[in-house]
Amino acid sequence: MTDKQIVPTDHSGCLSLYDVSIPTFLRGQHTLKHLLVTATKHAQVNDISLNEIPHWTLHPDMKPLTFQVQCASNTPKKFVDIITGQTGVVFADDETTIEQLIERCQHTIDFLNKVDKKTVDEAHLRFNTINLQLLAQVYNMTPQHYVTKFAVPNFFFHLQTAYAIFRMKGVSIGKVDYLERFLQRDG
Repeated sequence: MTDKQIVPTDHSGCLSLYDVSIPTFLRGQHTLKHLLVTATKHAQVNDISLNEIPHWTLHPDMKPLTFQVQCASNTPKKFVDIITGQTGVVFADDETTIEQLIERCQHTIDFLNKVDKKTVDEAHLRFNTINLQLLAQVYNMTPQHYVTKFAVPNFFFHLQTAYAIFRMKGVSIGKVDYLERFLQRDG
């Protein structure tokens, strides 16, 4: 048996800007919500105050779990704002409890479920360059580069940091808890 490379003759098999962003962000939010719920159960079983969880961190010089959840929520929201040219929902970043962090994930899921595929996919018709300021540096990039080189990697950084915080604190989660929602089929 020989391997055959299948190359589409049209672009119908290509991933769109929406396809590489919104479903990924949605699955990640579901994962984060699952991790937060699991951490809540872990705390209850192990007599850990639920008030401690939002303050958990990997290292004293790192931002706490609350910040990681807020960034994992803000990254897709800001992506949608920039790509669509519209300001969507505003999150106050004032969560202080585990319950509020879980709600934040759900609000982000609700927001992402309403994003219009066509509007995201037609971003290149509205502008060619996005100017992203990150600390003192400005990066000029196409909408495609913005999603693949910043938005998605930044999102995964904060999602993975939250996962690592939970693991370090002894929450019984593993690779399947992290990947399961990403492996689910669409529809």
